[in-house]
Amino acid sequence: MADTEPPIDEPGDITVIGQRRSDPSEPFPHRPEPVVWDGQHDERLPDFEGPPDPCARPTTALPWNADAAGAASASEFLSEAAEAGDTNPQTGLPTLSNREFGRGLARGPNNSVWGNAVTPGLDRNPDGSTGELTINFDPITLDIYLGDVHSHPNGNPEPSQTDWEFFLRNNRLARENYGRTSETFYLYIVTVDANGQPDKIYVYEDGPRAADSPDPPRPTETGQEVNPDAQPCS
Repeated sequence: MADTEPPIDEPGDITVIGQRRSDPSEPFPHRPEPVVWDGQHDERLPDFEGPPDPCARPTTALPWNADAAGAASASEFLSEAAEAGDTNPQTGLPTLSNREFGRGLARGPNNSVWGNAVTPGLDRNPDGSTGELTINFDPITLDIYLGDVHSHPNGNPEPSQTDWEFFLRNNRLARENYGRTSETFYLYIVTVDANGQPDKIYVYEDGPRAADSPDPPRPTETGQEVNPDAQPCS
């Protein structure tokens, strides 16, 4: 592919970051049942006992919603594949095997996250390799940009060097132009199975870090797996 908040958890709290797991044997995190709040701030009522709600606080609501937007992109990719006429000759279903698909992610009000229109990549090259994908981020601007999500027809769960450099370049511009050094940016990879259907979704992060800090190397270990049925806070 081409192209601060105060501490909020008391000691002993279990902070859920996103809707993801590090090991296939683990369950995906689930949001607990709604609880009663005092209507003023994000402090639990004194008599409340139970797991923390990841949607109740900005530091955990944003990654929770980002994971939901990343997961929802898989079905959007299939819709775009159908529009492009990419179908599996055996099943007749839309397939993600012919090309990469991608979209940008952005922050919305109240820590919501949304994705823009899907960009289809070029069809496969004569040698069978995946055609080029350059994600169109319009109308996402650097002040709300949060990352991107794209598919890998080859099933590779890790970003390529080009993927990673493209991601870091956009992150760097957001830090340099808008001072977004306290924020985390997200890169999602949707892998594709042998039938051309979305298989799994993996997330990689960059930040928070200073605008002039050295770029981290491309990940060579598979990122955390995101729940394919991840739901936003609201």
